[in-house]
Amino acid sequence: MNIDDIRGRNGLLAALDSDEWQKLRPALQVVELERRTVLYEAGRPVDQIYFPHNAVVSLVAVMRDGRVAETGTVGREGFTGSETILGNDNTANSDCLVQVTGAASKMPLSCLRAFLEERPHARQLLLAYTRALFAQVLQSVACNATHSVEERCARWLLMTHDRAATDTFELTQEFLAVMLSVRRASVNIVGNAFQKAGLIRYSRGKITILDRAGLEAASCECYSRIRRVFEQLLPYPQQKK
Repeated sequence: MNIDDIRGRNGLLAALDSDEWQKLRPALQVVELERRTVLYEAGRPVDQIYFPHNAVVSLVAVMRDGRVAETGTVGREGFTGSETILGNDNTANSDCLVQVTGAASKMPLSCLRAFLEERPHARQLLLAYTRALFAQVLQSVACNATHSVEERCARWLLMTHDRAATDTFELTQEFLAVMLSVRRASVNIVGNAFQKAGLIRYSRGKITILDRAGLEAASCECYSRIRRVFEQLLPYPQQKK
């Protein structure tokens, strides 16, 4: 794939000025990210930065007893490892796990830092995304503490739908239960209810979004709040199916 063909597949890359893009493009490499691949581990060094095209990545917190909960989601609107551009530390704050298989552009963190030192506009752009992601994480914490499994599941499906660039993507009930930090039985009940309502179709580890408007009605206000923050802070339209 020609590297110039992928510029429009990531919002941040598309928002770069032409000269910024020409400066950055030699360092980029298109890769395929497979579901469940761990890109970073909390407390370990970050070497590569990823700008997803249609892959979707989860930021997750792992407890001592092995339980896992998602704290944020990164897709074609942003990039992974955003904490590393806030200072000189290259340590990951959380585990970074691929939740939906897809393509991404990757580059060495060292190259990105050098690029941002020379390009203040690009640095402000990536910092604006980092601020929006931080708002998403804070809203997700509040959502997990106050809203029902049905509302949280609808929010998660909508956010993934926005980022996956397709109506159908691989998703097991087990994985969704882990991301929402609930029992699999709870996800099974919600999934069956959503299917009966005609909102989704679930078959053999794949989910298809059938009624997006219905999912938005089933979701809590957190989805729309997070979306508004991204629209306010970022100078490019947020993808919405």
